[in-house]
Amino acid sequence: MVAGKVQPIVSTADATLKATSGYIYWITISNSHATDATAVELDNGGTDVWGVQVEAVDKNMPPFHAVFDPPIYCDTSIIIDITAGTVKATVGLS
Repeated sequence: MVAGKVQPIVSTADATLKATSGYIYWITISNSHATDATAVELDNGGTDVWGVQVEAVDKNMPPFHAVFDPPIYCDTSIIIDITAGTVKATVGLS
């Protein structure tokens, strides 16, 4: 059992979402304003733990949503890396 309450954090650019250890439970990515294809990665203190390529081909597509079961544990920090285009990512973490 994982302790702690899940907190959603919204990001549109590279950011440290949590400066200490924690769990990533889910991510939702909207490309409705994307101008180019975008790579979105989640990092454990700078080491990639998950990533996806989001295309800007059809801006009318529903948001991309991934649930991590079991949640991804990051022992250092939780960082999001958004490369190239413009997307909005919401990450559920604790």
